[in-house]
Amino acid sequence: MGCGASRLSHKSADKYKAEVEQIWDEVSKTVEAKKRGKKKKLVKRRRSGWKIIRIFVSSTFNDFHAEREILVKQIFPDLRQWCERSRLHLVECDLRWGVPKDATGEEKLRTCLEEIDRCYNDNEFPYFLNMTSERCGWIPTPDDVPDNLSEKYQWVNGLSVTEMEIMHGAYRDDNPNSLFAMRESSFLNNLPTEQKKFFVDSDEIVPEKLRILKSRLQNRFKGERFFKYKCGFDSVDKETKKVRLHGLDGDFTKKILEFFKKRIEIQYPWEDIELDPYEQEREAHESFMKNRSATLLGRTDILQQLRDHVTGLAIDVPLVLLGGPGMGKSSIMAKAADVAVDSSAKGDIPGGGDHGWYIFYHFVGAIPGSTDLEKMLKRFLKEMKICTDSNMPKDYETAAQLTSGVLSNPNTKPVIIIIDAANQFDDEKQANVLSWLPRKLAPQIRVLFSMINETPPHKILKERPKMPIEVEVTPLDMESKEKIVTKMLGLYNKKLDATQCQVLLAKESSQNPLWLSIACEELRVHGDFFKVTDKIKSLADGLLELLAQVLSRFEDENGGDLLIATLSLLESSSSGLLETELLTILGDEDNLNLPDGYDAKNASNAEAWLHRDRSTQRPMPLCAAKWAAVYRALRPFLRPFGDSGEGRLDFYHRSLSKAVRRKYFLQNDQSDEAESRNIYHWWHSKLADYFEYEQNIDRKVEEYPYQLVKIDDKKRLCKFLTEWSIFDKLYREDYCTELLFYWRKAGGYSIMEECYEVSLKELEEMGTSKEELALRYEHITRVIIQAGLYEKSKVLLETLIRLEEVELGAKPERMVEVYALCGELWDDITKMHEELSSENLEDLRKAIEFGRKSAAIRETLDGVDAHKYKLAITLMNLAFNLNEWAGCGGDSTLSPSDAIAEGMEKVERAINIFQKFGDLGKEAEANMTKAILYPRGSEEQIKFYELAEEQCRQAYGENCKLMTRLACNISIYHEERKDYYTAYDYVKKWYETCVEVFGESHPKTITANNILNNETYTFVAERLEAAST
Repeated sequence: MGCGASRLSHKSADKYKAEVEQIWDEVSKTVEAKKRGKKKKLVKRRRSGWKIIRIFVSSTFNDFHAEREILVKQIFPDLRQWCERSRLHLVECDLRWGVPKDATGEEKLRTCLEEIDRCYNDNEFPYFLNMTSERCGWIPTPDDVPDNLSEKYQWVNGLSVTEMEIMHGAYRDDNPNSLFAMRESSFLNNLPTEQKKFFVDSDEIVPEKLRILKSRLQNRFKGERFFKYKCGFDSVDKETKKVRLHGLDGDFTKKILEFFKKRIEIQYPWEDIELDPYEQEREAHESFMKNRSATLLGRTDILQQLRDHVTGLAIDVPLVLLGGPGMGKSSIMAKAADVAVDSSAKGDIPGGGDHGWYIFYHFVGAIPGSTDLEKMLKRFLKEMKICTDSNMPKDYETAAQLTSGVLSNPNTKPVIIIIDAANQFDDEKQANVLSWLPRKLAPQIRVLFSMINETPPHKILKERPKMPIEVEVTPLDMESKEKIVTKMLGLYNKKLDATQCQVLLAKESSQNPLWLSIACEELRVHGDFFKVTDKIKSLADGLLELLAQVLSRFEDENGGDLLIATLSLLESSSSGLLETELLTILGDEDNLNLPDGYDAKNASNAEAWLHRDRSTQRPMPLCAAKWAAVYRALRPFLRPFGDSGEGRLDFYHRSLSKAVRRKYFLQNDQSDEAESRNIYHWWHSKLADYFEYEQNIDRKVEEYPYQLVKIDDKKRLCKFLTEWSIFDKLYREDYCTELLFYWRKAGGYSIMEECYEVSLKELEEMGTSKEELALRYEHITRVIIQAGLYEKSKVLLETLIRLEEVELGAKPERMVEVYALCGELWDDITKMHEELSSENLEDLRKAIEFGRKSAAIRETLDGVDAHKYKLAITLMNLAFNLNEWAGCGGDSTLSPSDAIAEGMEKVERAINIFQKFGDLGKEAEANMTKAILYPRGSEEQIKFYELAEEQCRQAYGENCKLMTRLACNISIYHEERKDYYTAYDYVKKWYETCVEVFGESHPKTITANNILNNETYTFVAERLEAAST
């Protein structure tokens, strides 16, 4: 801080020395006074959450312009990236703008010293960097320093503002986090004469002041806390007239970066706790929440409405926050989540019972995979302890049904669900995006969404019988706009004067928080304070227009084609790219641009341009210097992901994605559709070519098939899906959702069947071990069953059984899985029959036979709980099939009565196992199966139906898949007893629950509705309505 001339009078050299020594005697007194007080100690703060780090930069102004540019554009971005990997938020307190030109002397002093106070508050000892050379800076007179400020900071008359920063921020406390960089004066030798006045103080006392200052600093701050560096004159910028220095990217950069990394790591060591995937997602959402909530200013009225909704009574519908792009919905939702977490921890939210409210938050698009609705629901079920990994629903429909039951269940623990950008879930789920949300929430459930008006989820909610509570995000008022500008620029100790602020906020788009934040960022990096007004006037008035303007500036200043390629690759990626991936692709600079004549529709033409005779040899990564220019320009607009040193990058806001599509992919009204298609095809192909040879399986699975689908390359997609390493990654025993999705895109299940048949034959020809071959047959057969290819499954199972029984000795631990798989196949086949009869006995016989075999072997296996749980599932399914057998009349091998007796024995054991596991939901299903085994209309049957209904209500609530089955079965029971009024109640409940769980157009709902509207129940409904009137 400080760029004015000193006002001390000229005296003889000896008197200068004496006067300076006298000043330092006063300094020593303040140091001694500090020592007599409570001595500060550096305390290690172990943590697993986020923490803010502030670095204060101290120097004179004009003579350190070059160093401050290096700090702002190189050192601090690199340090910030390093910090974020350890969950640290870096804020540099860079006063290179100083304070506004119209600020008073007192304002200037307070700004500097109070900023250091903030550093003390946040970090105990400030992370403090001082740079000193041949200037002293402004030395206030006693009249310039108010008494209260002089007393508070123990002001020493005769010290410059920069020296007082050193006293307060480092010297008096012997701050271990302080670093002093002394620039040697040799650079002055080649400095133009007209520039020397900016680098050498004209006051004759200054050389002596600086000599003693440097000596004192070197004596007090030994070792790595003090260093000297050399640099040289480079040139004078023609536009800004600022001097450029060379040699700063060596020792100067390295020592500052390494010092602060070391000091931060000592004070805030990171405890690396291994998290499961769901927990990692939660942590990532927490990070986003903390970042976004910190950016919110104002909006107190909206936050109060959200709080009123959470704390209100008899609220059974969600609240929806509506607003256009960039209106600040995410920041509001993040703040609401942050406040809710804090309030819940303190017990400040009423109605939470003994354990308080659980807060579940999800920000769509904030982290990789967050647009996957099925994944979000499974994380919710895991966090709520509804499911474990072993009993997690196998697909979206099942997860949605279970979640709907949980949210309508009055026994669910109190939970507040906050979902931001609900309109950004994956497109394929848009039709059923809210199928998991019951029409009526339980009393202790609160759900808050944000979304853009009139998007599919908004329309779905408006069509419901009871509409949601809507809160509109209105444009910013003047007070809120002023607060945002003050805070955003204030983070870097910058401030607009009244005229500049008026010009900025007069723009219509300043009502949009995102536009305003981008505008402030543009002003922050603008180097010349005295031309800031012109810069403000030049800012485009429109969100996408401003982003286009910013991107154009980036092109001009930071890499041109490389910058365009970076943005295009990020836009074309599935969910962001690792920095190392970008560097490798960008390293092939000669082949980055879309060539003339490229035609995506002409496969041979496209392949020729894309060099389809690709080599597995990767190009050398883009050189660091070129990447640094691109990355530092884009850094404020990118969101880094991941905890590894690689770091995944993606756009900070979807509006930037839209701006990139408009500018570089020609997605606008005036564009040529074919040209736009060619651009998309080019960049998706670039990524497909890169990931084809990717060794990291996780990243290959995430990106490669996505890119192949985008360019409709079925040939490579089939080849990819038949790689065994990929198959193993995508295989799921319960249901291979992703694998089957990509096979549909590759040409369908018949193509899948052919490809896997070839792959299995190749394994046999290669002499693969029988054990591995059998395992492959088992897994492929399960996938084929999941695809509904039952005839092919029978053939595969024959081979599998021969392998296991004849060639591998029928080992129990293998045969149990083979027989279970056979049971699944025949169980699925029997369910394909609309109505079972004696004609279907053979299919049912096989389902029972294999169920028995599987259960018998699993009974003998020791070990993990998974075996016992699978046994209970098998026993319950077996009991159900035995009842079906009895209903078909049985045969001479198994009479109906024997089937019922065996079914009872199986289901009793299943109930016992579920009880031991504490799984009330499965116990309810087993009790329903037990009820089915009793004679229709018997007292025993209704007893166990009612027990199952109550258990189901406790475990899942009213709206769940199991309740639809129970309501149907209980209605049949009352029909058997000719009690049509009670039966009507349950048919109605069956229908209404189906609407909640499956939706109105689902076949099961239609069936229930047809029965509700048959002649008998229409008559009952009319009688009931007449009685009520």
